[in-house]
Amino acid sequence: MERPGIRIGALAAVIAAIVSLASCASLQRSQDEGDAKRIANLINAGNAQSLAGMSASPFLVDQEIVVLPADVSGFWQNAIAAGFRVDGAALERAAPVTAASYTEFAGTMEVKSFFAQYLKDGARILELSTGAGRRVLLLTRNAWFTLKIHGFKGPF
Repeated sequence: MERPGIRIGALAAVIAAIVSLASCASLQRSQDEGDAKRIANLINAGNAQSLAGMSASPFLVDQEIVVLPADVSGFWQNAIAAGFRVDGAALERAAPVTAASYTEFAGTMEVKSFFAQYLKDGARILELSTGAGRRVLLLTRNAWFTLKIHGFKGPF
């Protein structure tokens, strides 16, 4: 007859293995690629409403902090209306946000403060290349299975 202590020990080992695998770098890369593809597909489909719904407020555009949700929505609407696309987008680089990450957007105190105040643990910088050879930076964060866009820079 199997003892309950052995079942609990086996269950604990399985849970430990799952947690270990969940933190694997390849899983993070896969999530980053999925996030980049999802955002690129929404941009290319001209879905400004979904992009605005996924965007946090305040929102960082290049080196400007956009505070009002209506203005964030306006940013996406205007970008789409102007024909902005990221055809052929591919994830080039993904990294966790660090204390120095703000310099990728602008080396100003405003942007540094934005990063410190609004980007919590788990925020990522995604760098996409486009088929036209341009680059775009995205600030993202996944929390409770919800993707939020905190910033956008590009194309450059």
